[in-house]
Order: sequence, then structure tokens, then C-alpha cells
Amino acid sequence: MPAANLTTLAKRHGGEFPEDYVSDVLMFGPDIPAHGSSDMPTWGQIFLYRDDFNQKVVQKRIKNLCDYLASLQEK
Repeated sequence: MPAANLTTLAKRHGGEFPEDYVSDVLMFGPDIPAHGSSDMPTWGQIFLYRDDFNQKVVQKRIKNLCDYLASLQEK
């Protein structure tokens, strides 16, 4: 299965980048099969371990990833 096209997230969500949805998937992983392959790691758990369970740092890392993904969206 090919990797998900992360440049079309906004397009697939009515033209608006779904920041809350993306944050949840990055933090907790996909909870629905429609998300596609679960090959992408659940970054929340990785960051928690890496950052000594510092929730503030983990939230900032997730926010940075969301901002980056938002910047990739097709116009």
C-alpha cells in the first residue's frame, strides 16, 4: 500500500487543514482503518519516552509537526 498523500489533508477535509484530527493521529495513532496504513509511528509515545514524559515539550513537538504538515498542503 502506498504512503498517504499528506499534501491533500486540507482538500480531503473540506478545504481546511484538520489540525485537531492530525494532532490526535500524531499523538495517539490512527484509530480508524480509513486513515490508511499505520506505518507512520505514533509520535506521541516516541516523544514522551524521548523527552522524559514532559507533556509540554511533547505538545510543542506535535504542534510543530502539525504546522509543518499544514505548510505542505496543496493550494
